[in-house]
Amino acid sequence: MKKGFTLAELLGIIVILAVIALIAFPIIASSIRNSRIDSYEANKKIIVEAAKNWAVENSDKLPSVGSNNTTSVTIPDLINSGYITKTDNGKLINPIDDTEMTGCVLITYNNAYNQYMYEYSDGCEVPPTLIDTLMKQYSEGNTVGLVRDSSNPNIYYYKGNNDEVANNYLWYGGHHWRIVEIDKENKTLLLISAQPLTAIYPEYNSWSSKEEYEESHINTWLNEYFYNSLDSSVQNNIIDNTFNIGIYTDVDEITTNQKVGLLDANQYTRAGGANSYLNINDNWWLGNKYESSSITLIASNNDFPNVVVGVIPVIKISNITVSEGNGTIESNYKTADKSTSTSDIQVGEYINVPTTGNECGDDNKCTFRVVSKDSDSIKVVLNGLLPTTSQYGSSTTITTNHTIYTPLNNFANNISSDYRYTGNKIFYVGEFYSKTVGHQSVKDKTLQANVGLPTVGEMFSGNDIDMSYPTNDSKIFVNELTLENSTASGFYYLMNKRDSSNVWYVIGNGNLYYGNVSSSFGVRPVIFLKNNLTFTGGKGTAESPYELQ
Repeated sequence: MKKGFTLAELLGIIVILAVIALIAFPIIASSIRNSRIDSYEANKKIIVEAAKNWAVENSDKLPSVGSNNTTSVTIPDLINSGYITKTDNGKLINPIDDTEMTGCVLITYNNAYNQYMYEYSDGCEVPPTLIDTLMKQYSEGNTVGLVRDSSNPNIYYYKGNNDEVANNYLWYGGHHWRIVEIDKENKTLLLISAQPLTAIYPEYNSWSSKEEYEESHINTWLNEYFYNSLDSSVQNNIIDNTFNIGIYTDVDEITTNQKVGLLDANQYTRAGGANSYLNINDNWWLGNKYESSSITLIASNNDFPNVVVGVIPVIKISNITVSEGNGTIESNYKTADKSTSTSDIQVGEYINVPTTGNECGDDNKCTFRVVSKDSDSIKVVLNGLLPTTSQYGSSTTITTNHTIYTPLNNFANNISSDYRYTGNKIFYVGEFYSKTVGHQSVKDKTLQANVGLPTVGEMFSGNDIDMSYPTNDSKIFVNELTLENSTASGFYYLMNKRDSSNVWYVIGNGNLYYGNVSSSFGVRPVIFLKNNLTFTGGKGTAESPYELQ
């Protein structure tokens, strides 16, 4: 007769089985979960690959090359358009929790890698574009601020003075801009520099044809010098635009298609003219001639004297995504782009440089702005004037023995060689700049030095700072908190001669003028920094310059 298990034996077996279950269950559960996670990750790869295939056939919906913008395509869109075919009744199920996957793929043009980047997102939150943000300023019936064009319902433009138009500032590509116009249909923005970037003669006479304009000094400066100074990501986002360069009473009498141009008289008037945010208490060139034999119109007072005045570039860009700011002068709209060192800095960005002197205040730092870059250094100009004036020297052809080199050398020596490039560099001191020869003439003669002054036609060789002249007309386009001793002088010297008796200098209303070498004017140093210096903070803007390590 066979004996069965005793109760004690059965309990022992149950305990053993329970122990085995306790050990095995987490392993089995973990294996199942890992399998579900692997399936989820596989689904994400399928979704991203589907988005890449979608992008090939929908290139018009992608962010512009170089824009750093982000767009998205949702999973339902990919399923409905046939890019994802393996579904459960038209749905893609999340293997982890058996819910429907309803996220999207974010598609961003990444400037660092010069390519589109694809990222799956459960939340599908796409940063708003600048146009989306700006359009929140519009209300039906606006007569100032953001206004709708009566002849084209897709066009919106800014109209009014700086109290009425206080939130259209953009920091982009190393420059302060004011947003002039929005095209909702084509998703573009028309920008004008918030300040003059140089001052030159536009041409000997006004142009009578498209070809004459395109060969002019000013068009060469805009579309060769200025355009080529911009970062490639910005260049790639600038759209060819039609600029009106005819007589001011019929601006589209002559037109040209360019990357960079000038504002026309109609756009200036539409914004409110001398009572608008475009009046910066400076003289600057519009793109229109005053009459067949006169030089082009000056915006601030509608005069046409035979002088050298400011150049304010205008560009049209594809829509961008901004990461911060509210559009005010204190907090410009700004993209997420930021340089990490002097090797990848953009022309126009600001840097705080330590000094052992007190020329720039008690913090022993001077703010500079990047003028240009070369293989081993960056050229920078002080964002203001030294707290002194100086005579030019003994002759109109400057040398390092000139009187003005005393404050220049003293200033340069107060900046450590840890930061400053100490070798000599080329400064252009060329012959007889005038309206007949153009700004390129300054390259006819050079000076080797490690410090100097701005050069005619160079970036920031005009009134891009507030020199508080006239004293009752402060420049509303620049943030005074970033200036260095702006009240020391209303004028500052350039490196270049006008003729055998006179040299060029910048005056407070934006004009270049010329005078005798014995006059005492302001000093605005230009130095070179090493191109391998690391930034520890800052954003490169006037409000928040980069800080050096």
